[in-house]
Amino acid sequence: MTYIQRNRFSYITVIILSVLLMVSCESVLFIELEESDKLIVVNGAFGDDSIVAVQISRTRHILDNAPLVPLENATVKFYRDGSLLEQLEYMGNGRFESDAFISVTGEQYTLEVESQGYPSVSATCEIPKAVEIASVDTSTVTEDLGNMYYSHLQELFHMDVSLEDPAGEENYYMITSRADRSATEYRDTTVLVLDSLFQNGKWYPYVKDSTYTISEIYRFTDAVHIGSEDLIVEAITQDGILFSDQLIDGKEYSVRITTWTDNMMSADSAIVEVRLHSISESYYKYLKSRQKHYETVDDYLAVPVIVYTNVEGGAGFLGGYSTDVYSFTTFIPEYIDEYRYYEFDERIP
Repeated sequence: MTYIQRNRFSYITVIILSVLLMVSCESVLFIELEESDKLIVVNGAFGDDSIVAVQISRTRHILDNAPLVPLENATVKFYRDGSLLEQLEYMGNGRFESDAFISVTGEQYTLEVESQGYPSVSATCEIPKAVEIASVDTSTVTEDLGNMYYSHLQELFHMDVSLEDPAGEENYYMITSRADRSATEYRDTTVLVLDSLFQNGKWYPYVKDSTYTISEIYRFTDAVHIGSEDLIVEAITQDGILFSDQLIDGKEYSVRITTWTDNMMSADSAIVEVRLHSISESYYKYLKSRQKHYETVDDYLAVPVIVYTNVEGGAGFLGGYSTDVYSFTTFIPEYIDEYRYYEFDERIP
């Protein structure tokens, strides 16, 4: 056997062995995951401006994609400092509400839930005292969101929310915003008119139309979608902007929140509300950990996030809050957004 033949034989042998090795490493594993005990899930936050309302459901298996199962036959009792206040009434779809009770700041409240076939659970929270908004200063700035081919100018609306944090205690905050504004609704109305034209000694009837526009202004209230790049902001959630007083304990501070002017546009003046919620620690930790879970849910390389719970014997959270509201009036008229196109740094008409 020549040298070339020996090398060829060695290469073929290596390839065959590699294929056999890869095939031999493949195997199908069937893993049976034991189903854990189903637990009661409590979700609810209440404050000094609302009745007590919670959502009661149960946990699901990790591979279960079925809709959440509300617990309709649960018994939900509400306590203040160990004394029973009332049993919440079932309103449907797993929602339980108090009759007319509104909580008081500085008090400790406990919720106990029982349902046949599930271990009983309980959760406790406090309603923190509200921290007032000292002032809100507003400003607008224009940013170019385009690229080298076109320019898209967009106006940002800044709101600097000033507060004075109480010293010597842990405080947790959430900022939200709402706007009472208006919009113009246009309707096209066509009127048919019978007319005639005299030509060559004869009248020729014909139908012509006259189209004009009717406009109406209607008012509505909706949430203002806000963001923030402020140093102290720790999370931006679907509920609001979260931060604590870890860096501002006992200090005066102005938090900058931002939205698009599009969210403030109105046919006439708009009344904007900025709400500073002083929230309980349990509410804060739940919202913050839930947001981290949302941000990593599709990242298979991320460390799994365990969502915070203060429900003993179950899952979910019970939180409290109190709110201070600052309102101001602004007018940003409706307009049609325009794109400015460029090519080789020259605008195309």
